Amino acid sequence: MERTVDRPLDSFAVLLMTLVCAIWGGAFVAIKVGLMDLPPVGSAALRFLLTSIILFFWARTTRVPLLYPARDMRVLLLLAVMFFYVNLMVYVGTARTTSGRATVFFYSQPIFLAALAAFALPNERLTARKGWGLSLAFAGLVLLFLTKMSAGRAPTLLGDALVVSAAFVTAVQNLLMKRTAGRIHPVALVFWSSLLSGLLLVGCSWVFEHDASFLFSTRAVLSLLYLSVVSAAFSFVAFAWLLQHYSATRVTTLVFLAPVFGVTFGWLLLGETLTLLQLGGVAGVCAGVYVVTSSGAPPAPAVLTKETSVLTAETSEAA
Repeated sequence: MERTVDRPLDSFAVLLMTLVCAIWGGAFVAIKVGLMDLPPVGSAALRFLLTSIILFFWARTTRVPLLYPARDMRVLLLLAVMFFYVNLMVYVGTARTTSGRATVFFYSQPIFLAALAAFALPNERLTARKGWGLSLAFAGLVLLFLTKMSAGRAPTLLGDALVVSAAFVTAVQNLLMKRTAGRIHPVALVFWSSLLSGLLLVGCSWVFEHDASFLFSTRAVLSLLYLSVVSAAFSFVAFAWLLQHYSATRVTTLVFLAPVFGVTFGWLLLGETLTLLQLGGVAGVCAGVYVVTSSGAPPAPAVLTKETSVLTAETSEAA
């Protein structure tokens, strides 16, 4: 496993991860649009099967290996099972709680990862500044969805627990992806997770949605293309690459921005309300993310040597 220095994220990492979060925020809108004509589990199955097909041809074109030694294939299988579990629990759990509670509980994953990374990864100490930043961002997330967290008289404990379990498993999954740095290509990570999840979701849809109708309208097709090509194939691969090359705690903290983009796009595209309380939540999330991602030792200046020049040239040729 590559040892990454726990230092502030550079501008490229921040911009790329912010783009990923914006794409994931847009996925909330795309899912809502797609569910107007497609059943939820069947829609998710189609999404990930299409993603795996795209990544298969991407890998063949760029000569990215998809098969690895037995030890790494077992890791890929484990990651795929975890990926399937997360997606299934998010769908099932959200159906048994409110959307606001599900969002808050699911995006608690950076807190789980920060706690686990302190024990599982080198150079990933949970400092007081990181803890303060994570707390501030999570408080902002709660404010952002406070008006949607009320459950009324409906019991939500089971749904809440399922979504929290999905958040915890996501944190563990991200740690495992971090530990594959230098051994497994990010495209392979997402390909196998998407393929197995898609196949398992097809089975679940067949059992639980056999009477559901699939209407492949223009909006449904556009939703699937966005979710599979942009949200999954591109952003998941970019996220896996960032995890492998930068501090996992800092990268994952930026995930708090995804629901902020989701609320913003819902306001712009679906006419949803955006209150002063929610704006305060946005400010809290952004402040907390800044505190975590900007703390630590500054990046060491690059020293150009003959060896690094050769390595850079080889990397450019490989790309």
